[in-house]
Order: sequence, then structure tokens, then C-alpha cells
Amino acid sequence: MIDIYTLGKFDIRKSDISIVDKIGSQNRLFLLLKYLLTHEGKRRTPNGIIDDLLEDKDLKDPLSVLRTQMSRLRRLFEGDSFYTIDYVNGYYIFNLKEDCKIDFIEFERKILEGIRILRESTEEAKMILKEGLSLYQGHLFPELEYNEWIIPIRTRLERLYLKGLSNYLLILKKDGLYHEIIDVCEKGIQIKPYESFINRYFMEALMEVGQKRFALSHYEYYTTKLYNDLRTVPSLEIKEVYKELQNHEEKLKGIIDLSIIDKELELDRYNKGALICELHYFKFLYNWELRNKNRTNKENVFLGIITLDNIGYTPISAQDIKYGMKVLMVIVYESLRKTDVLSKWNDSQLVMLLYNIAESDLYLINNRLQENFTDKIKNKNMILSIKFKHL
Repeated sequence: MIDIYTLGKFDIRKSDISIVDKIGSQNRLFLLLKYLLTHEGKRRTPNGIIDDLLEDKDLKDPLSVLRTQMSRLRRLFEGDSFYTIDYVNGYYIFNLKEDCKIDFIEFERKILEGIRILRESTEEAKMILKEGLSLYQGHLFPELEYNEWIIPIRTRLERLYLKGLSNYLLILKKDGLYHEIIDVCEKGIQIKPYESFINRYFMEALMEVGQKRFALSHYEYYTTKLYNDLRTVPSLEIKEVYKELQNHEEKLKGIIDLSIIDKELELDRYNKGALICELHYFKFLYNWELRNKNRTNKENVFLGIITLDNIGYTPISAQDIKYGMKVLMVIVYESLRKTDVLSKWNDSQLVMLLYNIAESDLYLINNRLQENFTDKIKNKNMILSIKFKHL
């Protein structure tokens, strides 16, 4: 039996011994083999293969190069060969022999079967989905990150993984198997760390088994990762879980220790940029500063608003605005100080509170933001409009 592994790693094992290791480094041939494995049983024209695999190569006769590589690939595994490569009517056809099993094909078959019989037999569906999910150890050929031909295939398998995982977790939740949910979600978070529903199931399961502190810690980790990596906020479902966690939290009961409370309330001291918060928190801080201003008459707090604008009547697409906001969030976060506060007002505007700054220095902030944005933005028709006012 030949077992072919493509999800999360690449290996080919015969009797549990790697035959890839026996061959050694064959990067070009292995690339061609991986390509053919993902198109197993399908007809591929030589020019189609060249467009996908050799388009960046400066070759005088790419068809001849491809024929040579196909010939070498037919002989690559010698006595351990587990496939055939035929050339019929202008097409290459790659077929695996009967004693072969490839993980992504088995994964796809089991997940689709598990989903299909879900209404007929929940227990059987649970077993099949579990078997299918265990095969998904990561993305298809992760080492081929920059090969465009694999993206639609990899994306389809990722969608199938999330669909299968969602159905499996729903079954486990109905059965009250919270410890199993925790184990499954821990693996799922390693594969898809930003996926909202996986993190939600994980925190809910931790709550159900009495591990509310771990659930809170994970919420803080997850939201920080979203802010730092994607400049986005958690979903409404995640926020609802957090509210429930807060309602159940009992860590402030009992003897009051001011040093412990001080640590609990302290902001992340390793966060080097501005404080990013949701809009309702920003509004609370804004109104708090207005109340403080009436009491202390201080005038070193400024409200700033940044708008993504366009030059003249040049239209800006929604996709460009979305990308521009992503770039802008990073620039403003890195340009402001830890004492400043930043929030997204809408799809094209940010608001900020600037503390302990002289009015004469506002133009420096304006210039720095404008220069950094112009330098990093792709669509040069997009500009910034920045305004400040005293609180």
C-alpha cells in the first residue's frame, strides 16, 4: 500500500517507509508530481501545464523541457512506481494505481459523505466526519505558497474543512461532549487561527467545563491577534461569549488586593502603538474627556478625524477603500503613541484622541501620516483628509 500525504506536509510512504527520502532532492520533478497529483485522472494539455508551471522560466523550447521532465518522472520511483503517465490525443493523463491512497481525496470523500448522511444517522455522520477531519493536517502542499495554480484547489479544500468542522462541532455540542470540542478546536485554531466559529466553540466549551479563566485568556489572545494581524475586531458572536464570561467572572470576589487589581487593570505594556478600541468605547472615552475638561479646564486633548478621500472626481472602488483603510490603520497605529486612542468610525474614516500634545505639533502628525500613506498606498488617486479640534 502506498500512502500519499499532501495536507500539511508532503510525503509518500510504502509500508510506512518514506520513499521520498530515498530519492532525495528533486524539486522540479516533485513540483510536477504535486501538480499531477492534484489533477489525478484529468486530461491536461502540455501548454496548460507549461502555463501553470513554467511560465516564469526563460526557456527556448518549453515543450521539449516538459517532455523530458515527464520521461524522468515516469522513471523516478523505479520499482516503487505507483502511477502511470499516458499521452493520448494531445493530453497528458496521470493515474494512480489501485494500491494508492491520497489523503486529500480521502478527506474530501469522507467529509462529503458525512455531511450527506447527517440527517439520516447523526452517529454515523459523526464518526465519518471525525475520520475525515483527522486527515486534514494543514493546507494542501503548504510549501507551494506562491504557486497560483494551486490556490483554487486549496481554497476548495479549506472551505470543505470548515464546513465539515462546523457540522462536527455542532454534533458534539448537542451531545454535550465539551472536552472533545476543546481538543478539536485546539487543532482547528492551529490550522485556521482567525476563524470566528472555531474560537467561539472553544471558549464556550471551556466555560462549560468550568475553565472560565482560560476562556477569558483565550479571548484576550484572540482579540489581540485580530487587531495586530488583521486590524479587525471580533464577531458579534464572540462578543456575546465575552459578555457571558464577564457575567460569570468571580475573580473580584473575596479579599481585595490592590496590587492584584492594579495588574488586572493595567494595559498591555508591550503594545508599542496607539490603543485601538471599538467605537462605543471610543465614544465613552470622548465623553469622559469632555467631563474632565469642564472640571480641569485642560486643553491638551485633541479629537482627530481622518477620511479616505479621492483626487477630484476620480472614483475609488470599494475594494480600494477597504485596502486603503487597512493600510491607514497600520500607519496610524504605528505613528501615534501608546497614550493616544484610535477607532474606526466607518468604512472610510478613523477617529483618534491625542493626549498631551501642543497644537503647533499637529501639523507634524498631519505631514507624517500623509507621507507614510502616500508612500504605501497603491492607488495614488486616494488621499487623506485630516482634521483636528480641541476637546
